[in-house]
Amino acid sequence: MVEVKQSLFLALIDHKPDEALFWTYELYHSGFETEVYNYILMVYTTIYKKLNPSLQTYIDAKHQLWLGGNAADTDIGSIVYTMALRPYYLVDFVRTYLGANISARSADPPSAVRFIINLTPDQIAPYAHVDSSNIRRNKALEQAVKYPVRKDCHKLFNTFTHQDFVATFRHKWLYFASFSPIWYDRISQHNGLVDYDEEAVTFADEHDEEAFRSAWDYEPDEVSGVTFTRCCGTGKETQLSVKDFCEKYNYTIVSRIIKRPLKTGETSL
Repeated sequence: MVEVKQSLFLALIDHKPDEALFWTYELYHSGFETEVYNYILMVYTTIYKKLNPSLQTYIDAKHQLWLGGNAADTDIGSIVYTMALRPYYLVDFVRTYLGANISARSADPPSAVRFIINLTPDQIAPYAHVDSSNIRRNKALEQAVKYPVRKDCHKLFNTFTHQDFVATFRHKWLYFASFSPIWYDRISQHNGLVDYDEEAVTFADEHDEEAFRSAWDYEPDEVSGVTFTRCCGTGKETQLSVKDFCEKYNYTIVSRIIKRPLKTGETSL
């Protein structure tokens, strides 16, 4: 989930709303509704609020609808799409998470009109989970995975990934997928159990396992090279330094903070 959150964050600051929607709904439709709302609220407060204070009312209204059980699936996407088009301020983020004091090289030009986007169900339909019932199992991921996971800030954000990520993706994907509510429910519905000691998923009998595999096995060890790279990366991604990151987003490092507060990828944006 950390990689997905970071990919969402980077899509936002790159002003790529379609990609930001993809990562948002990966979390949302996987059962992490609370996490994605909390995360977006944190991102707004950290980098958007200073330049977009009036957006607080809009976001809070959508959030209250969700808390009250009255939100539409379009609401979180509307927030994210709106944010992706807005200017942001990275000074506090870089100071807090990357341990540097920075200044902007030039001011973000003000928009004549700062739109609020309200998406329709048709506009978020492409980001729904793929219905794999009519797709060859080893083709489901190819339709589901539209953007590559952003991995060029792993070192910068101190992101932890499995030591042998490729082998884990190929052979233990279901175990790690089971940590999301949607996959845990799918496993449970077919009488599956998660073995946390062996890092495996087992089923009551062969019939249950076959029924599950027929419905949900994505066969990640048989996906195309393009899809595999989108999921796992190449392993040769150039890692951005703090300086690289700041320069990419038009900031200059003024001074370094000796003690860097960020310790693990779990606490990062």
